[in-house]
Amino acid sequence: MDTARDVHGGDTASEPSTRMTEGLPGLAFDLVLLDRDGVLNRDLARGVRHQSDWEWLPEAREAVRMLSESGTRMMVVTNQANIGRGLLARAELNAIHRRMIDGLRPVRFSLDDVFACPHTPDDGCLCRKPRPGMILAALKRAQVRPDRTLLIGDQESDIAAAQAAGCWAIHVRSGKGDPPEDARAGHLGSACDLLSVVRSLHGSDRPGTARPNQG
Repeated sequence: MDTARDVHGGDTASEPSTRMTEGLPGLAFDLVLLDRDGVLNRDLARGVRHQSDWEWLPEAREAVRMLSESGTRMMVVTNQANIGRGLLARAELNAIHRRMIDGLRPVRFSLDDVFACPHTPDDGCLCRKPRPGMILAALKRAQVRPDRTLLIGDQESDIAAAQAAGCWAIHVRSGKGDPPEDARAGHLGSACDLLSVVRSLHGSDRPGTARPNQG
C-alpha cells in the first residue's frame, strides 16, 4: 500500500442534527472513509508537519480495531494544503503516514489506502474537500457504491464532500470544526469522537435522516 496517494497519481432531516442518534442499525457500510486530523490524531493549528507532531487521539486505534473486526474496509482521505504552501514535503507526509500505519500494528490492522490532496484552497482543484474528487477516487479504488460508504470527519467540508459524492457522513467533535448548521442529505449527525461512532453502529435506533443524493 502506498503511504499516501493523491488523486493525480502522485505519492503523497428536519432540523439540523447536532447530536448523533444513538445507534445506526439498518445502515451497513462496506467502506468507511476517515478524515485524518481531528479524527485519528490531534489537529494542530499549524498542521501536522513532522513525524514528531503525530499524536493519536484517545481510543482512535480501538475504534479502528472494532471496525476491522466487523469486516469494514477503511481508507483515509485528508486535505494537506501545507504541501501546496511549501511547508510540508511529500517525503515527510509519507513518513507521517508510515508512523500512522505503524501505530496500527498493535491492533493488528492497517488501512486499505491513504488519499491526500496537496492543494491549497486557492488552487481550485477537484480533489480538495468540500469537492468530491478525492472521495470519488477512493470509491473507484475500493469498488464500493457511495450509498455503502460512510465518511467520518470533523469539518463541515468533510460533510459537504460526502454529500457531493452521494455518501453517508457523520461529524465528530474531536477536532476543530463545528457540525453543519443546516440539515444535509446523508448527514447522520455529530458524535464526540470516532469510538462513539463505531459503538453507535451497533446500537438499536435508526436515525431519521434523508438518504444521500444519488443523482
